[in-house]
Amino acid sequence: MAKPEKNSKINARPRTTGMTTLPGNIRVSHENLLITLILMFTFMIYSGTLSHEFLTGWDDGEYLGDPVVRSEGPVNTRAIFSNYYLGMYQPLAMLSFALNFKISGDTAWPYIFINILLHLFNTLLVYRLMQRWMKGLIPAGIVAALFALHPMHVEAVAWISTRSSGLYSLFFLSGLLAWDTYLEKGQQTRHYMVALLFALLALLSKSMAATFPLVLFVIDFMKQRKPGWRLLAEKIPFLALSVIFGLVAVKAAASFGHITVMEQDYPAVQRFFLIIYGLSFYIIKMVVPANLSAIYAFPETVNGSLPGYVYLAAIVPLIVIAGLWFSGKFRREFISGSLFFLFSISMVLPLFWSRIFITADRYSYIPYIGLFMIVARLISNLYESRAGMDKTTFRMLVFTSILASVMLCTATFSRIRTWKDTPTLLTDVIEKRRSDADMAHGYFYLANYYDALENGDEAMKYYDLALSRNNLYLLALNNRGILKGKAGNEAGAISDFEAAIRIKPDYAEAYYNRGVALYQTGKPDEACIDWNRALQLKFKPAGEAIYQYCRKK
Repeated sequence: MAKPEKNSKINARPRTTGMTTLPGNIRVSHENLLITLILMFTFMIYSGTLSHEFLTGWDDGEYLGDPVVRSEGPVNTRAIFSNYYLGMYQPLAMLSFALNFKISGDTAWPYIFINILLHLFNTLLVYRLMQRWMKGLIPAGIVAALFALHPMHVEAVAWISTRSSGLYSLFFLSGLLAWDTYLEKGQQTRHYMVALLFALLALLSKSMAATFPLVLFVIDFMKQRKPGWRLLAEKIPFLALSVIFGLVAVKAAASFGHITVMEQDYPAVQRFFLIIYGLSFYIIKMVVPANLSAIYAFPETVNGSLPGYVYLAAIVPLIVIAGLWFSGKFRREFISGSLFFLFSISMVLPLFWSRIFITADRYSYIPYIGLFMIVARLISNLYESRAGMDKTTFRMLVFTSILASVMLCTATFSRIRTWKDTPTLLTDVIEKRRSDADMAHGYFYLANYYDALENGDEAMKYYDLALSRNNLYLLALNNRGILKGKAGNEAGAISDFEAAIRIKPDYAEAYYNRGVALYQTGKPDEACIDWNRALQLKFKPAGEAIYQYCRKK
């Protein structure tokens, strides 16, 4: 019998959506078996987080230590829905923390377990959505697997404080499914209202959901709906909700000092390239998720100029645009995926304002679905063209796919361990040595961690290290001054507060704290001047100090 040639063509099996018989004569569809395996493996990978601790000094303590969360008796929903928390309006996330606390108290693993459950539900929703949009078991499975297991998504699951990311995504994806049903089943009012309800719930969970109506336009494009006033009119309620909650988000962040007004720090051209850099960052990290960090500080300017790598990042979008141009019959699908990514990430790009850091892993949670769609179509198209491949090429393709999958899961598993506790997380930031700014932030938050543990020596060491990397770090100067004051070094405290005020003359908290130090050194008149200045700058605790210590008796 003649042996087949080494490079003979392989026989492609016809695509099927059949059944598989499991032990016990249980029959299950291939679709359900695939997503079940993905969910089981995802839970296995993330189960390691159940032994992790609260990240003290990294928001967990601030959220879970809030009196409203820890209140006895019934949950105070009125307070939850009428207040900002750490510069954000996310009442449903806070409500979930309050309910979590009622059940599990100060034990960390139940909070993490809820995050894992949200991630599993979101993975299932992504899978169902892709079954509708991509019309195939393989692409739907690839998108779901990438969503479930990509290292950039670890932050949104392993960090308790990012509960809002998982929660808003649950409602966001449910809303997209409801909208898809609305389009596919005769545009019935009840499906429309369900989509609108989910959009509202998503907005009550996290402000990033304000991009929901933009994604609805992407779906219109993907499904080739005829443009017209009707398409715009049906989005108006969604757009109105997004505008309202977007304004609330900006107000909340500004009240906490979380906003960096870009035009004050960067001219228009630099802002443009920072936006491009942000987009390129997420695209590159999707393909090569290496050197991940909990902190990505804004690039440092040198003599008023941004570093060269910020400008070089513009190459990435150009490559993407060229790829879209030459994408042939998949152009509409690839453009849809790109727009899904662009629109859903737009809320956190440094356009007019930004938070403390320029990018964050957790922001990729929903937007990456669009990029994963492109990757899935490329891979599934290769797989479906296997009939024209010789065996060597096919084996190389299989080997490369397996190797990439193993590397991805290994990176995710490694990244999960980084979120074990605060020192481990922040030491990782420092040891990456990405930039002086990143390291300064790492040292600062590590100092806050030790300060919360009342370990003054370690806290002072790390505040000093933070300032050695960035001597203009206002929060580090302020917090080190407070620590010096606690240790009885009022002169050193006053020096730090004065340095902070020289850098930022309207720094209300520094005026207040200098007033405290001055009062402790026997200078009540000067203290009252500082407290009045702090009150003028709307620092409310200053009013209490004035009432108690500055009234003439």
